[in-house]
Amino acid sequence: MPASLPSAVNPAVDPQPAPLASPRGGLAKLLASHPIQQFRKDPRFYLRYDASYLVLCVALSVAMAGTRFTPVFAGVRWTPWTFVAAFPPVLYFLICCHLWIHNASHGNFPRWANRIVGEVLGFIVFVRFASWQIVHVRHHDFSDDGVRDPHPTYPSYIRSFFRSVVTVERQLQNAYCEVWGDTEANRRYEAFRAKVSYATNAMLALAWYLFLGRVAFFAFWLPGNLLAAAFVAHFNWATHNGEAGEDFRPVNLDHGYYWLGNRIFTGIYFHANHHARKHLFNPRRWDAARFGPADALVDAPQPRGVA
Repeated sequence: MPASLPSAVNPAVDPQPAPLASPRGGLAKLLASHPIQQFRKDPRFYLRYDASYLVLCVALSVAMAGTRFTPVFAGVRWTPWTFVAAFPPVLYFLICCHLWIHNASHGNFPRWANRIVGEVLGFIVFVRFASWQIVHVRHHDFSDDGVRDPHPTYPSYIRSFFRSVVTVERQLQNAYCEVWGDTEANRRYEAFRAKVSYATNAMLALAWYLFLGRVAFFAFWLPGNLLAAAFVAHFNWATHNGEAGEDFRPVNLDHGYYWLGNRIFTGIYFHANHHARKHLFNPRRWDAARFGPADALVDAPQPRGVA
């Protein structure tokens, strides 16, 4: 166990929640803690975290199957118009879940609410709060590093999205080894932990299938989550100057579609602002008097301020 955290830990970037709760610390301290700090203080945290979700999902699935639970949408009369009317708001909600988890990762909700928001919404969008936060903090620590950034930017959005998906588990394992030592024993441990995480993914999906029912699961929950993940990946690609094909870095966008996206998704395309001041819930609302001038907008039709 290292005597101190590695240089990858950046206090200027990472959230700074209250100290971790001790076994006697009470619920308030637990809710004030963040998974990223538990991950850095306890080498077995993430295994126990996903194992707990695995047990929960198995228990829920067994209970629903054993009691012949009727899926909540079993009584809905599904028609093509049902899908047309319901899918857009479902997709919007799932995208917002990712954006709210993002804010919870940075401690932007009231202190007592960040952990609750992150855990509840992480369960809904499949990824779970701990993995979301660990990967995202790594993104801030190694932004636009072609090897260590878990969301690498390439000229092609498709390639960027594909690489983010297929390397996320490797990035989690690398994050662990950077904190606890890159040893053969730790690599074997992380390989085992990954199997637990994959099993957790499978059981979480099964629990949602049994809860929602076949049509709602395959017509809404599954494609909605896939499209929400693709949206978040595109947002990250665009706001790291992906469209330019070079000079990858956080940028502010507010032209064309991005203008609308900033108004319906709390300013997410002002990404240079976010990297500069991660605790802003809406980075479009930049206070120049407090923070100084914001980065200039990229490819805006006309130069204008960041009001």
